[in-house]
Amino acid sequence: MTTPPVQNDENPNDPNPARSSPTLAAFSGQVQRRLGLETPSEAEILTRSTLNELGKAISSGLAQDLTVSLPPELSAELRAQRPKDDQARPVTKDAFVDAVSGAVTSVDAEKVEHQVEQVLRQLREWLPEDQVDRTLEQLPGDLVALMR
Repeated sequence: MTTPPVQNDENPNDPNPARSSPTLAAFSGQVQRRLGLETPSEAEILTRSTLNELGKAISSGLAQDLTVSLPPELSAELRAQRPKDDQARPVTKDAFVDAVSGAVTSVDAEKVEHQVEQVLRQLREWLPEDQVDRTLEQLPGDLVALMR
């Protein structure tokens, strides 16, 4: 994870939903309900990991535009990962899902792919339509399919 841990947090790799912004709690809460995840922390880790990887795949201009519509913590994930040269980076669905799987509890690739799909679909519902369109334009086809 690229965002700094909460100071004095006993486990900095486990987000503390009690300290999350209301908008992050709403976003990750919707992810938690979509997937039937047991804890808010599990949903937040999945959400942050997915947005972290998305930040690596899109241009810095788009990442900056998306930050306006996202919870502050997710905006930080995107900004921390944006490419310095403002270019979108090609990434395969398998590489994207594999990177997210390194941060979540499941090692089942199909399960993680489904989880990533649900986070990306939640993102699509959350963002204004023009930002969704620009995001889809920058992603390879197999990732676009996960977001639709």
